[in-house]
Parts: sequence; structure tokens; C-alpha cells
Amino acid sequence: MNLRYSKVLIVLLGVALCAALLLGCSSGSKEAKYPAKSIEQVVPFAAGGPVDTSARILAGQVEKDLGQKVVIVNKAGGGATEGQSYVARAKPDGYTLLTYTSSLLSNTVSKKVDYTVDSFEPVAMYCFDPEVLVVYANSPYKTVNELVEASKQAEITVSTPGHSTSHHMAGVLMEQKAGAKFKYVHTKGAAESVPMVAGGHVMAGLTSWSEVKSLVEQGNLRVIGVMSETRDPRMPNVATFKESGIDIVYGAWRGIGVPKGTPPAVVTALEQAFKKAIESKTIQDSFRENGIPLTFKDAKGFAEYIKADFADQKAIIDQLQKAQK
Repeated sequence: MNLRYSKVLIVLLGVALCAALLLGCSSGSKEAKYPAKSIEQVVPFAAGGPVDTSARILAGQVEKDLGQKVVIVNKAGGGATEGQSYVARAKPDGYTLLTYTSSLLSNTVSKKVDYTVDSFEPVAMYCFDPEVLVVYANSPYKTVNELVEASKQAEITVSTPGHSTSHHMAGVLMEQKAGAKFKYVHTKGAAESVPMVAGGHVMAGLTSWSEVKSLVEQGNLRVIGVMSETRDPRMPNVATFKESGIDIVYGAWRGIGVPKGTPPAVVTALEQAFKKAIESKTIQDSFRENGIPLTFKDAKGFAEYIKADFADQKAIIDQLQKAQK
């Protein structure tokens, strides 16, 4: 009898142990902390540009806090639509991030894409880079007003990194608010559009400071206006458009987004990690050295900013679609 009871007891203990292990595994999986594996951060532009550069700088710091690699993946094409579409279709689990730029708004406003602004959850903004107007070094135009007035008399060619990009939108705003008249030369990115101005192949370009910093310092380009609220400390001698009597404050912004439906706890974890990185001296020094301005907004603030900017971009859609392609 004792032997029989012993065998039964052993069987029962075995069943109990297996059950405990199964429950423990189940509980552990539910409580597993994010992230449990490497994260893919999509940059919807080619490698080497300011968006790619800023994303890589940040990723290197953020992964230290998250404890997992943040791998930058470049998916260029379609004026950023390919990369944006890829993230919109990704599983909303926090393992596919989008380097969210103002191009997403202009793309949804002016192109047929398979996503909307609501296809993404904003995580954090990390940069606002005011638009600058540049001309080649020997250009006769020294101010924004000189170039605008000249454009009303004869065609002024302006290069952009692509139709409907934020830089193109800036040109449309100039046409709308200052009465300028431009002929756009659209390219595949800043790596093509900026050298066109420096080489005198077009008369002007709309871009960001980080994209032209080295060429300006080398004396190949001249900045004649900046679309910021006040003078930019990186170019204190350049007048704002508002100082020139043109009420435009506009620029390219960058941030982080995830597919719609990503768990709030994951969004918060990412928001906190990027905030911590942005506040670090390492990132602040790196961005300063690369001429990239830091501007942090949390998930809520970023969402509000996107909503307002989207409304502004929709307001000029008719003129944008009429602009030369």
C-alpha cells in the first residue's frame, strides 16, 4: 500500500510541478519587459542625409537605455512614401519605428498613398529645422525680397529634393504669401538638389541649414533668408522672412512614430527613452556639431503639433497640386 501511495504521490507531484512551470512561463511571457529584442527604425530616405544622420546619432544613445540594438534601415523611394508605407503595415508591437518627418503630412495631402496621418502613433519630436533660402555664391540676390521681386519679372529656378517634400511646400508658401513665381527642379534628394544650387545650375534652393552648412562655410552657397520665428543662432547674420515683411515660419521637423495600435505602455517606454537621450550631453553635443537643432516634444505635444501642421498643409493643397511637377 505504501509503495502504491508513494507512486501516486510522485505522479501528483510531477503533475503539480509541470502545471507550476507552465503557469510560470505563461506569467513570465505576459510580464516580459519591452523591448525583448532588437528594434528596427526605418529612415524613409537614403543614407547620408540629415534625417539619416540625426536618426543614427539618436539610435546609438537610445539603445543604451533600452538595452537592445536600434537598427537603422533605409527605405528610400517615392519621396519617403515607401518607408512610410512599410511602417504603416508593420505589426504594432514597438519593434518597427518610423523616423517621422514632415514629409509624411505632405505625402498624405498630395499623393495617393496606402496610409493616412492616423496610421501612426507619434512618440516624440526631436528636431525642428527652419527652412532656409540659399543662392549660389556669386548670385546677384542678397536678400529674400530681391529674389522675390526678380521672380515676378523673370523665371527663377528653384531646386527641391522632390515634389511635395517640405522644401517644395516652403516654395509654394513663398509663392502664396510673397507673390513669388518659381520654376521647380525636383530631384531625388538633398544630395542632388543642394549641389545644383552651388554649381549655379539653378538660381536658388530651399533646404535646411544642416544640408548646406559645409557649402556655406566653404563659400559656395549664401543663405539669404530663414523661416524661423527669430534669428537662428547658427546663422545670426541672416534675416528671418518675418523681418523681410513675409509672414512665414516654416521648417522640416523630425521625430519618432510607430504603427497605429501600438500598446500605450510601449509608446511611453519609447517616449521616455528618446527624451532621456535628447537630454543627454552626448546627443546635444553631437547635434550641435552636425548643425541639427534639438526640439523635444513628448507624445502628446507631438500629436498636437502634427494635427496643426497637417491642417496648414491641407490649406495649401490646391496651389501645391498646381505647382510644376
